[in-house]
Amino acid sequence: MGTSRQAGQQAGGSGYRLKMGARNRPLFIRLYPGLSAAALKAGLDKELALWYELRAINVTGCGRLLLNEALAASAQHFNYTPSTAYRLLRAGDGKLWDIKDPPPGTLVPVIKIYSLLRVAEWFSTYPGCPVEIKARDFSGSRANKTAWLYASFFKPNGPRAKPISRASLEVATGVKRRQQQRYDKVAGIKRVANFAFRQDGKGNLVPIFHLVSGKCKQWLKQRRLGNSYSSRALKAPRGMTKRVNGELRQRSFYQDEARLPKRFFLSARSLLRSPERHKEAFILANKRDRVIPGRLEWCMA
Repeated sequence: MGTSRQAGQQAGGSGYRLKMGARNRPLFIRLYPGLSAAALKAGLDKELALWYELRAINVTGCGRLLLNEALAASAQHFNYTPSTAYRLLRAGDGKLWDIKDPPPGTLVPVIKIYSLLRVAEWFSTYPGCPVEIKARDFSGSRANKTAWLYASFFKPNGPRAKPISRASLEVATGVKRRQQQRYDKVAGIKRVANFAFRQDGKGNLVPIFHLVSGKCKQWLKQRRLGNSYSSRALKAPRGMTKRVNGELRQRSFYQDEARLPKRFFLSARSLLRSPERHKEAFILANKRDRVIPGRLEWCMA
């Protein structure tokens, strides 16, 4: 015990010392869906994944890590090679963190991790509601980490998720359709189909059909909406997220862009309260009114 304490003091002082060992091993990684989607579109998913990991490694919460200890921890807990971790640290310097000169009395540079607000400002987006996954699930190959960044865009399993098409997902995350399907398998994303209905004169739900043209014939097919997706992540405490989202809303990142009208509503009350809604809006049907129990059916408003 005395030997390890002396070695830590020689490395650079208690203010920057990183506690290592099984007791201080990071158990969870906190992901922010807004940041993950923006990083995927910008091609900075590898750097953002390392930013998530550095925040988990920084058990003291001071936002500062010694460079050599950060390299050692990333290799021990998240399967990086020292060369890969160092290359990513250099690539993210000035974007997600700063690599500063060694403090007085030391010879090792210090990594200053940017705050959630500063990273959200750099990506010009809102963090969104955070989720957590187990650190051992996040470790592994680059594809595994990127899949979890993509999965963080979806709500955890349990809350009702609204339908979304593959094309809309590509616009939001920049991930192509085939790659989305690969990430679904890697991260274990659950996919549920949604069906469109309308009410007849008696108030009963009636399926909406559309005409499908084949090579030799045409036939009617029940209309399907986008799928609902949910991830295996856990809902995380909001922490500073509410305050950060509030500060960013005052700056109006997208004040010059038209807001997309809402199309899906979980209740009739939310439909009536919405000032901007799509001309073809759907309300989630009550369980007692659904044609097939357990299936997600949406009634056209």
